[in-house]
Amino acid sequence: MFRFRKYILLVLSLFTLFTFTACLETSTDDELIKDGTTKNDTTKNDTVKDDTVTAIDDNATMVDDNATMVDDNATVVDDNATMVDDNATMVDDNATVVDDNATVVDDNATVIDDAVIDGSIGDNVAGDIYSFSYKGMPLYSKDMQISQYGLTPISNTRFYSLTDAQQEIVADKLLATLYFGMPREDIKSLIDGGDFITSIRTMINESTNDLGVAETRLNDSSDDGEFFFSDRPAGAAEIGKILARFYVLDNLDKEYINYWSAYVLTSTILFSPANELESTQNPNIERVYSSLVRAFRDEFTLEYSTFLHMISDDNWRRFRSPEDNGREMLEIFLQDFDDSLVPIAGQALKNWSLDRDSDILVIGLDENLEPLELYGETIADGYDFYRAVVKSSDFTAQVTSRLVNIYFPYFTSQEKESVIANIVASDIGTWKDILLQIVLSEAYLFESDKPKAAEELFYSLSKKVHFKHKRRFFNYFAKDLIDMNQASMKYKLGKYVGVPLDTQSFITYHKTIREKVLIPYHTQDRGGWLEQSLIPDELFDGVDATNHVVMLEHLIDYLFMTIIARPATTSEKDMFKAQMLTENGEYMHPFRVFRNDNNIDERRYVAIVVMDYISRLTQNYKFEKVL
Repeated sequence: MFRFRKYILLVLSLFTLFTFTACLETSTDDELIKDGTTKNDTTKNDTVKDDTVTAIDDNATMVDDNATMVDDNATVVDDNATMVDDNATMVDDNATVVDDNATVVDDNATVIDDAVIDGSIGDNVAGDIYSFSYKGMPLYSKDMQISQYGLTPISNTRFYSLTDAQQEIVADKLLATLYFGMPREDIKSLIDGGDFITSIRTMINESTNDLGVAETRLNDSSDDGEFFFSDRPAGAAEIGKILARFYVLDNLDKEYINYWSAYVLTSTILFSPANELESTQNPNIERVYSSLVRAFRDEFTLEYSTFLHMISDDNWRRFRSPEDNGREMLEIFLQDFDDSLVPIAGQALKNWSLDRDSDILVIGLDENLEPLELYGETIADGYDFYRAVVKSSDFTAQVTSRLVNIYFPYFTSQEKESVIANIVASDIGTWKDILLQIVLSEAYLFESDKPKAAEELFYSLSKKVHFKHKRRFFNYFAKDLIDMNQASMKYKLGKYVGVPLDTQSFITYHKTIREKVLIPYHTQDRGGWLEQSLIPDELFDGVDATNHVVMLEHLIDYLFMTIIARPATTSEKDMFKAQMLTENGEYMHPFRVFRNDNNIDERRYVAIVVMDYISRLTQNYKFEKVL
C-alpha cells in the first residue's frame, strides 16, 4: 500500500512539473505583467513589478530536487520530498512564510507580499526578512532599541534628577503625547517606584491589551452595544470608531503605539485620506489607517510602507493626475519644489489615472518606454518613479522634518535642524522609530512647549478622571474636532501643523473639554466622570476629617495634580475656600467634602467648581518645557 501510494505521488509530481515547464515554454514576456500575473489578471492592487521575473532554473526554490514544495497547493515534488500540508507556504525548514499569492520565482529572487526580493535564497537567508530589499528599497526593519537613538532619550537617571514638580510635568507630558493618561494614584505609584521611564519603555514594547475584546465592544451594533457610529457628518462613523479604540484599550502597549503612530501620520500631509474631497469615500479613512497599522505590525520599513501608499487607490484619490500626483509626492515627501522634475514624473506616470466615474486607480498598458533620470537613477514607469522617491537620499530627513515641526513648533530653524540631524544619524528603519525617538527624547520632554492637540488632552483626561462615555460620544467628538479645525483625516494637506488657536476654533475646543469631560459627572442619561472612582472616601484616608480647611485643601490639590500635574497655588486655594467655607471654617452648602453617612453628593460640587476653574487654565491646553 505504501509503495503504491508513493508511486501515485511520484506520477503526480512529475505531471505537475511537466505541466509547469510546458506553461513556461508557451509563455512570453508579453504575456506576463511585471508582478508575475497575466495581463488578463491585473487588479488595482498590483503592488510591485519586475520585468526580470520570467523563469525558474534548476536552482530555484520551487523546482530543486530537494525542494519541499511547489506552490500553495503542492503536496510533494519528488521521491525525496517530505509530505507537506495542502495549504503550506513554507519554503524550507528555516524559511519564513512567503505570500500565499506568490507564483513565480527566479534564481535570484523570492516573492513576498507581491514584492520581488533581491538576493539569493539559502537555508538561512530565506528566514532573514530584514535583509530583503526590492531594487535597493529595504522592506523590513526591526523597531530600534532605545540605545540606538541618535536623539538623546530620557533615562531613569535623568528623570529622577529633576525636581518632584518637574517629574510630574514630564510624566504627564509623555503619556498625554501618546494619547494616554493614568489616574493619580497609578502615575504616582509609578513615579515613586523609582523606575518610571523604564516602566514606560517596557509597556510600549509588550502586547498586553486584549484586542479581540476591544474589537467586540467596538463592533457590537445591538441596542445593548456600548457604541453607536453614524456617518453624520460624513466619515464620522469611521473616525468615531478609530477614536473610540484608544478609549477602550486599558493599557499603554505595543499595539496602542501602532494605533497612535498610524493616527498621527494619517492626520498629517504625509498620509491624509483627504476625506473632504469628492473623489474620496468614507472607507478610504479606514483603508489608509488600517494599512499603516498592519505595516507597523509587519515591520515594514519607512520606505516600503510609503511606497505601498503611493501606489494605492487612496493616494490617487487625493492627487488624481500623473503630473499632480508626481509633483505632490516630490513636494510632500522630499520637499523638492523643482518644477523641472514634474514632466519627468508625469512621463513615468503617463499610464496611471484615476477613473472619474468609479474613483478607481487604473494603470494602463501604454507605459513609458523612454529611460528617464531622477535622483541619479534611471527610471521608466510609475513604480520606478515612486521607488526613486523613497530611495532618495533626502527622503528620511525631509519626512522627519515634517514630524519635528509638529512636536517642536517653537524651536528655531537651527534647533530643528539639529534635532533632525540627530534622528537621521540613528539610521532609522520605520516610522515608529522617528515618532518614538521624538516623544521619548530629552529635547521634547524638557525643552519643547506646544499647544496640546484635542486628542492629546482628551485621552489623557479620560483616563485621569475615570470618564464614562455615552453611546454616541465619539461620533460627537469627531464632529467637535471638525468645529475646532482639528478634524481627523479630513484635509487634503493634513491638519495644520500647529493647533488652531483662533477665537472660534479655541472656543469650541474649550467648550468640548469643559462641558463634555470636566464638568459633568456620569449619570444614566449623560457621559462624564465617575464620582465613586474619582473622589472616593478612600481619598481622605489619614486626613483629619474634623479639620474642614485641611480636607478641602486636600481635595483641591488632588484634583489639580490629577488634571494638570501641579498643586493649587495659595491664592487659588484661598479663592475656593472663600466660596466654600464660612469664616469659622465650616462647610457652606452644598460643599461638604465629607459626611458621616458616606454620601458624596456634595463632594461632587466641590469637584465641579474646581474642574470648571481648571478648564480655563492655560496649563490644561499646553505642554510646558521644564528646562
